[in-house]
Amino acid sequence: MKKLFSFLLILLMCVTLISCKREEKDEIAQIIDSLTLRQKAAQLLIPALRYSRYVSENDYDPLLQIGEKESELLSGTGFGGIILFSDNIASPEQALKLTEDLNKINEESGHLPLLICADQEGGGVRRIPFGSYMCGNMALAAADDPKDVHAYASLIGDELDDLHINVDFAPVVDLNSNPKNPVIGVRSFSDDPDKAAASISPFIEALHEQGVISCLKHFPGHGDTDTDSHSSLPVIYKSLEEIRGFELIPFKAGIEAGCDMIMTAHIQYPAIEKESHNGIFLPATLSHTIITDVLRNELGFDKVVVTDSLSMDAVAKFFRKKDILAYAINAGADMLLIPVSEKKSVSLYYKELLNTVTAICNLVKEGTVSEERIDESLRRIITLKKERGLFDPEKENDNFDVGSKEHHQTEMQIAKNAITLIKNEDALPIDKNEKTLVLVPYASQNRSMTYARTLLLQEGFLNKKSDLNICTYGADTDKKDFNDHIKPLFKGIGRLVLVSACYEEADLNGSEAYIADLCLDYCKDKGIKTVLLSSQLPYDLSRYEADALLACYYAAGMSAAIDTGRPTDQSFPPNLIAAMYVIYGQQAPKGKLPIDVPELIKKDGLYTFGTETAYERNTSLSY
Repeated sequence: MKKLFSFLLILLMCVTLISCKREEKDEIAQIIDSLTLRQKAAQLLIPALRYSRYVSENDYDPLLQIGEKESELLSGTGFGGIILFSDNIASPEQALKLTEDLNKINEESGHLPLLICADQEGGGVRRIPFGSYMCGNMALAAADDPKDVHAYASLIGDELDDLHINVDFAPVVDLNSNPKNPVIGVRSFSDDPDKAAASISPFIEALHEQGVISCLKHFPGHGDTDTDSHSSLPVIYKSLEEIRGFELIPFKAGIEAGCDMIMTAHIQYPAIEKESHNGIFLPATLSHTIITDVLRNELGFDKVVVTDSLSMDAVAKFFRKKDILAYAINAGADMLLIPVSEKKSVSLYYKELLNTVTAICNLVKEGTVSEERIDESLRRIITLKKERGLFDPEKENDNFDVGSKEHHQTEMQIAKNAITLIKNEDALPIDKNEKTLVLVPYASQNRSMTYARTLLLQEGFLNKKSDLNICTYGADTDKKDFNDHIKPLFKGIGRLVLVSACYEEADLNGSEAYIADLCLDYCKDKGIKTVLLSSQLPYDLSRYEADALLACYYAAGMSAAIDTGRPTDQSFPPNLIAAMYVIYGQQAPKGKLPIDVPELIKKDGLYTFGTETAYERNTSLSY
């Protein structure tokens, strides 16, 4: 009898669950049915509202508040989302007022809840110019601890949520397997799919815990290109079988971890997508094979697919707007990011946005795109908004943590954990009594190192200011400058810390590299111990002969000198400062190389990447 009762109870629960699911589906269907075709089309779009006045890239006013034109556009259209850039964000108070006004206008107009989006990856790509800066994905992977990943993403999510930004176009899960990649670089966790995959689950989990929607990018992978899709249309010649065993692995991990959105890449895969348009293979963003057959059917992703910006040259240069819209929607994309370029007069831009809504409606009316196909996207979009609580009344936020002391301490500690030592011939750590010269290529890095010196003095890790001299050698220094201005700085020092910044292959042969060679050679002749700090892509570690080699994975310095009395009021990159703590022995080097560093080959006087590995992934030393 007990068994029968248990069976009936379970059966009742199942029926109730199925009924609830049906009611939920019916509710979403009712919402979709209540929308006009024009309202449906608008829900597919995520435009930028970047400028209040635009004449040229050097003559514009950022949009910091909603004016009459913007209010009219938003209330009359009902876009699915809005993407914000640093142009839109000047202070915490202003940013919060902006997002509150966006939501208020949208709600009072009776539109569906608004996705307010930003590219807040941390490190090199961030849209909030205050608060936490973060060390970037490659440094995060070098720290090699899921707890650090969770803390990192939790901090980002907390600050976004404080500003009522509910979508983070992060994490980047591209594998930076091509050292010549001009756009991914340190935005990537690694060149190894398993190492990258290990960071994705805690990242997504932390964003969701903070109420922020996650988005993997750029599907099916932007890491093996040597072209920037912002300016041209890259090509990757790999087969589907090849990307299954490599690029798709981190995406699979993200799907299994419950990511909400996936962003597509504007990249041609001619071995996978055979359809062409005017002689150009359809890029992933416009490819039914890649979005529907691979991402939807093979990987099982049935949540929201968003395109990368459709105003990027990779698609805007090669396809008409009407064709872009038709291909993207029919391929399986649900939301179209920045469907037209905002770099034109504001009135013309707003007119083109409205024309884009009309163009989608016309595609349906002429039979190029079916309304059923649009309804599929609407179901995914509305389901996402419901699951992430956007239909719920806004909750009051008692804690505003943007730029808090605790957040700065957290980001600094993660950056310290990432510092990677791969060579040390009795050069590190530097004793606090040792007279040391730090040479950096940029003034912003000088400000960071000067602040690091202040901290080391305050905390007793340095005896006096004069023991650590910090100078900028500049990107256009020549041999005469070296002899006249840099060589005299070496007098009386026992250590040289030389900062190198490699953003692309050309940097291996630029004026900075030339001066670095002169400095290292001179110190070798004089018996001065040298420390080379790779501050961006660690590929330059195999470029130089120094007594110690370290990597910190992000080269940016402070945009302005910091008020040491109020350090938490300013956002600044932590990587260079964290490296100085390791250099002075106040933090053990814990990081591991997250990518292989290829050996360099010198041809015709220039360094190029070789096929052999100079330093293998996971290489690390400790004191």
